Amino acid sequence: MAMPRLTWRWMLAGASVMILAILGGWFGMTRGKTRITEVSASAQDAEEKPTVEVVSPKTGGIERICTQPGSIEPYEAADLYTKVSGFLIEQHVDIGSRVKEGQVLARISVPEYEKQVAQDTADVARAMAKVDQSRAAITTAEAERGAATAAIAFTVAEKRSKSSYRTFREKQRDRVRNLVDVRSIEAKVLDESEDQLQAAMAADLAAEEAVASAKQKEAAARARVTQAKADLRYAEAEVASAKARLERAKVLLDYTIIRSPYTGVITRRNFHRGDFVRTADAGGDRLPVLSVERTDIMRVVIQVPERDVPFVNAGDPAMVDVDALPGIRFKSDGAEKVEVSCLAASEDPHSRMMRTEVHVKNPHNTLRRGMFGRVTLLLEPAAKDALRIPSAALAGKAEGGKGFVRVVRDSKVYLVPIRYGTDNGSEVEVISGLRSADQIVLRSSGTIKDGTEVTLAQKSPLAGH
Repeated sequence: MAMPRLTWRWMLAGASVMILAILGGWFGMTRGKTRITEVSASAQDAEEKPTVEVVSPKTGGIERICTQPGSIEPYEAADLYTKVSGFLIEQHVDIGSRVKEGQVLARISVPEYEKQVAQDTADVARAMAKVDQSRAAITTAEAERGAATAAIAFTVAEKRSKSSYRTFREKQRDRVRNLVDVRSIEAKVLDESEDQLQAAMAADLAAEEAVASAKQKEAAARARVTQAKADLRYAEAEVASAKARLERAKVLLDYTIIRSPYTGVITRRNFHRGDFVRTADAGGDRLPVLSVERTDIMRVVIQVPERDVPFVNAGDPAMVDVDALPGIRFKSDGAEKVEVSCLAASEDPHSRMMRTEVHVKNPHNTLRRGMFGRVTLLLEPAAKDALRIPSAALAGKAEGGKGFVRVVRDSKVYLVPIRYGTDNGSEVEVISGLRSADQIVLRSSGTIKDGTEVTLAQKSPLAGH
């Protein structure tokens, strides 16, 4: 039986649709395989060429600085004790009082010291009177010695006169004797001449005794002068001894007065008028009568860590910021220098840190003991011909001032050796090995080796370059 013409038509149309569907599927599969092949090739290229992020060096080196917390202390401070026990009868200051150097702050009453000073003053006056007496005795003795010396001269002259007269009488007797022998004169004339000679001899002997007596008197007068001078020295020694006792009594009395050792402010008061104050060496709890601090200059104390200790020197510039004084920075201004004033030159064996002080003038008394802040020390200036790169750009282990960085040149990465100086944790000061035009690898998408060809990501120049 023959099929209807319409049925054949529908069968041909269905066959055509099936053929087209088969051809469309084959074409889609072919295109899909081509697309997969292209994607795989792109991924392979990406794996072969890692992406790197680069930065450019900044010109100029890095200042080596050290910033540490610091505490404010007075330049000088003293607890004022009394060396004697007694009642506090005067106290002219209170906490917060501004005082001058040498100003009397308080006084302790010790009547026995006052009496001792009066007695020792009288002893000095009495000893000085003895000195005057001794000096007068010396004058008298020297006058007597002078008179005795003059008497010697007089008696010696008398002795010469008597000796001359005796000689004359001896010659006169001899002439008379010769005349008696030749019977020119009577014998009684010879007797008279003998008597006169004997009288002259007696007078000569008397004159000789007078000379000896005058010399003895002169020696006695000289001895009295020596004695008077010795008495003067003794009296002067007594004066010195009396003055020493007086000075000691005055020192003890001065212990009852408490004075300020320097210009500053009273920070502590432990007693009031009428209190009995014990001496500092009496034992038991010792409390100062007053405490005073010098505040025209303040010490800012910091502890420098071991890594910076070799670079700290007296005179290094410093800046001080105090938490309680926002907006105020203490730094060098013209002739007024804020710098490292002194350093211990020795590390604390427990903390491995070194005490360092910056002295800051405090003319307006804005700085107070116990304030807290930060001190920045400039240990080394920046090298003008150096470059700076991020610390993260260092490749591998860097020590001893030597390290490596990865540099992109002609789309390839090369490992370049450098010498570096300061590393502040965020940036490294490169002394040699780089050019300012170099591109430094900061980060990469994968592992890269020397000579690897890379793709550059967006360039991130350092701020301020």
